[in-house]
Amino acid sequence: MSSGKIPRITNIWSKVVENEDGLLFSRVVIESTGAFETKVKRQGGKILLEGSGVMANMPLGPVEINDGLIRRVSLDQAGHDRITVAIETEHPAAFDFGVTGELPVRTSVTLERSFITRLFQGKKIVIDPGHGGEDLGGRGPVNLVEKNVVMRIALNLKKLFEQAGAEVILTRQEDQAVSPTERMKAAKDQNTCIFVSIHTNTDQNNKVSGAAVLYSSSSRDSAGLAGHVKEELLKKLKLVDRGIRKKKEYGILGSIPAIEVEVVTITNWVEEGLLRSPTVHKKAAEGIFNGVKNYLAGSVRQQEVLV
Repeated sequence: MSSGKIPRITNIWSKVVENEDGLLFSRVVIESTGAFETKVKRQGGKILLEGSGVMANMPLGPVEINDGLIRRVSLDQAGHDRITVAIETEHPAAFDFGVTGELPVRTSVTLERSFITRLFQGKKIVIDPGHGGEDLGGRGPVNLVEKNVVMRIALNLKKLFEQAGAEVILTRQEDQAVSPTERMKAAKDQNTCIFVSIHTNTDQNNKVSGAAVLYSSSSRDSAGLAGHVKEELLKKLKLVDRGIRKKKEYGILGSIPAIEVEVVTITNWVEEGLLRSPTVHKKAAEGIFNGVKNYLAGSVRQQEVLV
């Protein structure tokens, strides 16, 4: 076959998909100008797709995915007409492989997310969208108000938790005033596993930026939860790391792991602009979800060690 007729890899993308039974999967799709020979195998914490009779016509190297199961996907040209796609996973996952013959030809690897579903099954999570009603919260330089954007992020997060099998309680369903006492009571009355409050940071200096996570000082697990969420949130939003710190007001929740996520600094010109994007709302929710997932996975591993 002449090099001019060798199929080209033109695009690689990934998304979480839901089948007709409501089960979730992570899917990596490789688009090409024609069919090519493939071999798929597992190697350590990676799934390797080796293609022959094909060349890359797109940038090589890794692409960060961070969907809770797939960490990253890397494309390498292994020879003149051979490529390798490495799918790096965070957890064990069974996978399937398929090819569609249309143009572009789509070669897909579909991974089960059952490990994640098992982590969330039976868990009750309270999501607390900050402020509401007459309490606007922070206000950006161009008048974006905190109470509205945190509600949008909360609804995205609720969907992710429910898709993973958790039961979710919102402290407010709409633009309504809810007292701090009522918010805490919602968590204590529901036999909650985790409490996640969503806010933005504010500062008189509009050059201050970044994300932070506050945590309950009365729960020994809250600091670990805060660390996981902050790490994953920053992966998604690429913001300045403002760290984690204690919030004594959550002491009323006792042993319930409780955090307050300051997603961005709304008083910063650039970050207020970010908050106007539905894509950023979705990414923020994904970061928080991934952090909670990693916290739960760590708790499971710790229990296994103790047993």
